[in-house]
Amino acid sequence: MRLMIFSDIHGNLEALQSVLDDAAKRNVHRSICLGDLVGYGPYPNECIRLVRGLKNCRVLAGNHDLAALWETSPYGMSSVAKEVILWTMEQLSEENKKYLAALPDRLDLADMTFVHANPYNPRGWRYVMDRKYALRSFGATSCRLLYIGHSHQPLVITRKHLLAVTLQTVPGNMQFELADSRRCIINCGSVGQPRDGDPRSCYLIYDSREEKLEFYRVAYDVEKTVQADLDAGLPSVLGRRLCKGT
Repeated sequence: MRLMIFSDIHGNLEALQSVLDDAAKRNVHRSICLGDLVGYGPYPNECIRLVRGLKNCRVLAGNHDLAALWETSPYGMSSVAKEVILWTMEQLSEENKKYLAALPDRLDLADMTFVHANPYNPRGWRYVMDRKYALRSFGATSCRLLYIGHSHQPLVITRKHLLAVTLQTVPGNMQFELADSRRCIINCGSVGQPRDGDPRSCYLIYDSREEKLEFYRVAYDVEKTVQADLDAGLPSVLGRRLCKGT
């Protein structure tokens, strides 16, 4: 099986379509979206509709998705994130609100676990980017492979034995072999708002037959999204961040 994992679309329709077009050329059988379909970007309804229409795709809830429903308070977010969430609340159709409200927090599939942020407190929204939270995450599931999003930065964290944890960032297109028995936490990066200095969208494919991870970066029309942000009256800082990948 070739499984596509993607996350953090954040209302960026241009980025989402480019990623889906790229994945369509790579013999993907199934896909899982780790949440945050909305927030930051100007196309919340369009992105939800596009993801809803995908075949063989499971979708989880992210913190921005739940904030847009008041299930998580937007007032705990940054001022820019809060402003866009309040705007998003006014844009969402009733049908799409119901869709977001029905999304689960966690998915367990074979020897894999999927969450938006972390498995030990899915709605606590802690970032798993260091040894402390990696160990907590390993302890919250017995799976071999744990897939996460939320930080917008592609990352592979391996655990050889109880306390030996290795963190490796993923620059550009890369492949990782998973032939040994090490447990891994894998962050698939962000489709709609990368924050690792590379403005291209990021997603990954897990090939279960060859036991490898394939990370892909995909260019899209950033300027079109920047202009759409401005046309919608959203903060101009969003466009600057998209251009820089920060």
